[in-house]
Order: sequence, then structure tokens, then C-alpha cells
Amino acid sequence: MMIYKIANTKEEYEQIFKLNYETFVNEIPQHEKNEDEILIDKFHDNNIYIIAKKGSEVIGMISLCDKRPFSLDQKVNGIEKHYKGDFNKPIEIRLLSIKNEYRKTKVFFSLVERVFSYTIQNSYDIIFISGTIRQEKLYNHIGFKRFYDNVGTKDAEYIPMFLNLKESDSKVLKKLSNYKTINYLPGPVDLSNEVLEKLHKKLYSHRSKEFVNLAENTVEKLKKILSVKNVTILHGSGTLANESIFAQLTERKLGKGIILANGEFGKRLINQAKRHDLYFETYSVDFGESFDLDYLLNEIKNNNYKYIYLVHHETSVGILNNLHEITDIARENNLVIAVDAISAAGAIKYDYSNVDYVACSSGKALCSVAGLAIVGHNTELLDLSSESLYLDLSYANKNLSIPFTQPSLLMESLNMALDNFKNDNVYFDILKRYKYMKDKLEKINLSIMKVKESEQSPIIITVIIPNNISSKNIGDSLAINNIFIHYNSKYLVEKNLLQFSFINKYTNFEEIDYTVDILNEMIGE
Repeated sequence: MMIYKIANTKEEYEQIFKLNYETFVNEIPQHEKNEDEILIDKFHDNNIYIIAKKGSEVIGMISLCDKRPFSLDQKVNGIEKHYKGDFNKPIEIRLLSIKNEYRKTKVFFSLVERVFSYTIQNSYDIIFISGTIRQEKLYNHIGFKRFYDNVGTKDAEYIPMFLNLKESDSKVLKKLSNYKTINYLPGPVDLSNEVLEKLHKKLYSHRSKEFVNLAENTVEKLKKILSVKNVTILHGSGTLANESIFAQLTERKLGKGIILANGEFGKRLINQAKRHDLYFETYSVDFGESFDLDYLLNEIKNNNYKYIYLVHHETSVGILNNLHEITDIARENNLVIAVDAISAAGAIKYDYSNVDYVACSSGKALCSVAGLAIVGHNTELLDLSSESLYLDLSYANKNLSIPFTQPSLLMESLNMALDNFKNDNVYFDILKRYKYMKDKLEKINLSIMKVKESEQSPIIITVIIPNNISSKNIGDSLAINNIFIHYNSKYLVEKNLLQFSFINKYTNFEEIDYTVDILNEMIGE
């Protein structure tokens, strides 16, 4: 199987040095011969190598470097002296090398496509190259343009060239824009054509009767999905939904509460609560561990807590906290219950009728565009006496979820997306994708973060990457192949983890097979 990835092993680098020697010493006499027959580029420490591999053999490569001065800077005594255009984030591409037997195959253009994917995903705005005069026609075809006289020697002559990624009409870039992507992100998801059509609708006033009817209809749909008495929609992210709930808890002056945390989003709740000057204690366990409910019950009884706040689905780990039993404990002890269900709503069917507040978002598993904060509530909302009006759920609710300007396109797209939940098929499909990939990953012996069986999330799989391999490198390598996973968050990088989410309804079994095959080749035995 041919794969394209970012080099990250000693064996790959050794093959790169040999391929470099074969091309830029034996074929193009740019450097002196040596007994070891290897050529380590002088910019090696700053280079990123995108390679083509067939089995264990590196058969092609291109290097990228974004640290100035570039090799081309040295050849022309400073790029800016000759290139007169503007740029903010440049990158240089060098050392294109493909083994002879693969030069009349699609390897070259496949490498170029991955390079362009990398540059676009990392927001570079211009590419500089030293293009060999032998391939000037090819570089022009891709979209590169000369900006200075030839450099180098008679035997190794190069053309200083650039490709402006902001202005380019490159055929390769146009082709890339039409490539299908495989989406395992926990948000955003790929939008349905029906939702996309709503985003192209002409904007109209949030004070119009049309918008009032739309908002009321959207609220009714959400009430059914969440099984709550009422819903209020605010203009903002899921974090705003939690903020507005904290503002309610502050206004209620309940006394001491407890906030649970077993991952990054539980920690975020604690951080938010501190900013609202709430009186609370925390029950925190290690990353991915389950809460000891006997311990929790004992703490509640001994400390006379008045409210409890927790994350239903802790995305950072992939654990579905036992909200049912925790709710029972809270109700038996007369606690107010607030729940962050931002990544659970729309991904699992759950009845939130027994909690006081539940925070959601229009993005993620509800399959619309992020930008609307959703709060389900089964309790009376209080008018805020001293908090920001923007956080006042009661004010927003009395104004039919239109307290201030609401963007009609976001409400239109959310309303359309909610029609996907007229039956339970969406939940079954997520579970099927989860089980299928879990089985595939286990067959190639990849470690999956273990959680209590009863709390395993069907929404996301957290994969533990061996310590000798960088999870970020694997994530970057998948990304240049248009496979997008969750890996760049600080807590995932620190713990060397990758995550695959299954809320995107367009990801199919064939794509999962393809993803696992590539992952297996990248990580190896």
C-alpha cells in the first residue's frame, strides 16, 4: 500500500538522506561525493519531510521549511530584494526527489497535493522554490512563477519561483478544493445540503414575524429532543450556555455546591464557576477515571451541598458519565442539578427532564453551525439583579429567545438540522460507526483508553499512541491525506492521544477501513 505521511522515524530519515544523496550528488551534481553515500541537508533540523512510502521503502520526498533565512534567501541574497509582492507567512519547498522507477507514476502529483494540503491547513500565504530548469514547464503548469534570474551552477541550475496561495489559480489547488474529506472531528460536522441551503438564504430581521415563528418552532423541536419543559437560545457558543447557567446559580444564592471533573471540560466548569464567585467545592479524579458514587453520596450528605454541576459526556476522554445515577443521588438529597451536555446532545438519546439546567450548542452532534447557545431548563428562571444582561436567561426567555440580534441564518440552519431527529436512527448510526471502528482498531492492536464498561462513550474513541511516536505527527499526516481527527488540543498532545468522533453522519464504513489501513501503515508494528 502506498501511503503519504510526514517523516518521523529514524529509519525514514536514514532513507531520506540516501535518497537525497542519489538525487543531489549522483544525478544533479550539486554536492560532493562521500564514502557514506548520504546527504544530510544543512536545514535538516528545521525541515518537515512529506514522504511517499511503499511498504517500508521511502520512494519519494519533498521538504518544507518555514524558518528564515531560506535556502533561496542565501542563493539570491535575500528574497525581498527581488520579489516585490507582499506576504506574511512564507514557506520554502525543496529537495523534491523520487526514485527513478516511480517517476512516471502519480507519485509526484500526490506528493504535491499533500504539500499544498499542509500549506493551506497551516495558513501559509506564499510558497518559494528553487525550480530546476529541467522542469520549468511543469512548475509553470502547477502555478509557480519566476521572480529572478537563474541561480546555481551550470550543472545544477535553478529558477527562483513563487506561488501566491492567496491569489493563485493553480489547477492543483482547484483540484484540492474539490477533494472529499473524511471527518472524525467532535465538531464541526459536515453539513447536509438542506442545512447548507439555509445558509445561503437572504438575511432577514430578527424582529420580523417570520423570525419569531422560526425561533418558537426551533425551541419546540429542542424541547422534544432534550425532553425538557423549556429551552432558551442565546447568540454564542456552548460556553455561553454554561455561563448563563452559572449566572442563574449565583442569583439563586443556594449556598455551597460541588462541581465534578474527570477531564478538560470538567476543569473548564471549575474555572468558569470561580469567575462567578460561586461558593463550591470540587470532586476531581484523574483524567478518564469514573466518579466513585458512594464517595460522592457521602460527600453530599456530610457537606450539605445545595447544587451539583457536571459534564455528561467528557469529550477530552470519551467517557459518558453516569448521569442517571448521579441525578438520582442529587434528587434524593434535594440538590439543584446543572449539566454540560454540549457534546452529548444529539449524539445519544437522553431524557433530561430530571435535571434543572442543561447546556447545549447548535454545533457538534446537533449537526448545524456553531454560534447558538442552547439552555434547556425544567425550573423557574430568575431575573438577574446584578449580572450582565447578556447572561440573563430569564430576560432572553421572556423575549422568546430573541433578547437581542439573532442571526436568521443560524436559526434557519439549526431548525433544519433538528429535523434529522424525528426518529432515533441518528443515534443508532453513531453507535454503528463507533463499534465498527473500535473493532478495526483492536485488530491492529492499537490501545484504546479504557473506561468503565457502563460509561463507554459511543461518541468518541481515544487512542493511546506509543511513546516513541508523536500523536501530533500522526494527526498532521492524516490531515495531509484529508482525514481530519481531534489531536491538536494541548491536553491531547501532552498525553500523546488521538481521538476519532462519530457524530459526522457522512462518514461511512469504507472510509473507516481506509483510515485504519493508513493508520496501521503509519504507526507500524
